[in-house]
Amino acid sequence: MRRIIHTVLLLIGFSGMLLAQNVGDPAPDFTLTSLDGNAVSLSDYQGKVVFLFFLGYG
Repeated sequence: MRRIIHTVLLLIGFSGMLLAQNVGDPAPDFTLTSLDGNAVSLSDYQGKVVFLFFLGYG
């Protein structure tokens, strides 16, 4: 069982490397819902500086 868990974690780590962006590459577009319920896309802010802050707790 321990070997399976290690293998899955290793594969997850490698999959993240395949999706990695390089410095200077455009960010992939995505859409989120704002606190007031409006859909906001990254492409709405093209050419502007965007700061993203993700907070997770559990």
